[in-house]
Order: sequence, then structure tokens, then C-alpha cells
Amino acid sequence: MLIFNTVIVKKYIKTILLTFILVGILFVSPSEAAEPTFSLYPDGGVVTNKNNGFTVDVMIDSAGEELVSARFVITYDPEYVQLKKAERNNALFAQWPEDETSIDNENGVVMLTGFSQSGTDTLYTTADEPDVMARLSFEVVKLGDTTLNWEYSGSDDNFKSVMLVDGSPPQNVLSTKPSSATFTIEKEIVNTAIAWNRYVLIGGFVLILFGGLMMFSDPTKRFAKRGTVVVYEED
Repeated sequence: MLIFNTVIVKKYIKTILLTFILVGILFVSPSEAAEPTFSLYPDGGVVTNKNNGFTVDVMIDSAGEELVSARFVITYDPEYVQLKKAERNNALFAQWPEDETSIDNENGVVMLTGFSQSGTDTLYTTADEPDVMARLSFEVVKLGDTTLNWEYSGSDDNFKSVMLVDGSPPQNVLSTKPSSATFTIEKEIVNTAIAWNRYVLIGGFVLILFGGLMMFSDPTKRFAKRGTVVVYEED
């Protein structure tokens, strides 16, 4: 009887250990699989009012990495849309080099680079959720489908999207090309851009998109950093 009970106990112990292992795989693996990435919010949709245009947020997630620099380069079809206004989240990086910032409505390219000096500045790292790095407001020129794409090579090449960590030379940790976003300018409306009125340095404002149909999320829960700077606004 004692031997029989010992066998049963061993089986129970093995079952419990296996359960812990499975739980560990389920809950730990996603975290380990996370990697630095850029994304667009929203990642596509349908826009109904040509006159109002639409707005897209460029999101950054360092996935725990401390970045000395991040650069995004996004292309768009200038026959369909023109960049009307571009804002950056000035709180993420200490410097925004002008020679690595470009807005070209003729060729349909927007580039923005943030930089923090290692050993001097606080390096950027995402806290709990992705941060808004920039907000792009487009006006519509032509109806139809239009796509926002990323310039990406996997290396720290000129005019390519990268995220760099400190090193000699700095290493690119953006290992996957971010996903593009396609917008159909037609009959329905798309909610665009995460509310970030907490970033504004003046005493608050309400950003209304698409005739007041957009519902804003609570920015105090999503964002911890402040500081919005207009880098481009068409007269």
C-alpha cells in the first residue's frame, strides 16, 4: 500500500510541475517574443469626408530597449493625399536633428529622427504601452485607396526607418519592417489618431476629427510623457 501511494504522489507531483511549465510558457513567451516596433494608428480604414482629411499617429514601442535614436521614414502617394500638418512628441528624445527631418509633398515622403546622447541624456524606453512619436494630418486630393508605407532595409541606412541602441557603432534593433496602412476614401468614416491632449503645453484643447464622430480615449492612462511640437504646418 505504501508503494502504491508513493507512485500516486509522484504522478501528482509530475502533473503539478507540468502545469507550472505550461503556464510559464503561455505567460512568459509572449513577453520574450516582444520586439521593438513602429506602428500606425489606425492601421487602415475608410474615410468619408474628403474635405476633412484624416489623421494618423506614428507609434513607437522599444520593447524594453533603451534607444539612443529612432527614425521613421513613411511614404505616401501625393496624387491621393498631401501632408497638411506634422507634430512630434518632443518629450521622447532630447534632440530632433533638422538634417534628418524631411517633409516632401512632391514625392510623398515624411521623415523624423529623435536622438538622445548616451551618458548625457535620458535614453528613450517605452513604459507600459506604445507612445505617440508623431501625428500626421493629411488632406485628401483624390478619392480611392491610398497606402502609407515604411522605408526599411534592416540597417542604419540613410532615409530608412531604424531604432538604435548604444554601441560602437550603434545597433539597429528594428528587426522587422513595420506594417503599412491602407485607407479607402469613400462612404464611411474611420476614427483616426489617439487623443494626446495631455501632451499639449497650453491649458488644454479639444481636437475634433471628422465632424465630431470620433470618441477620444483617456490619455492619462495611455501616455506618461508630455510635449507636443508642430514641425510642419501648411499655410
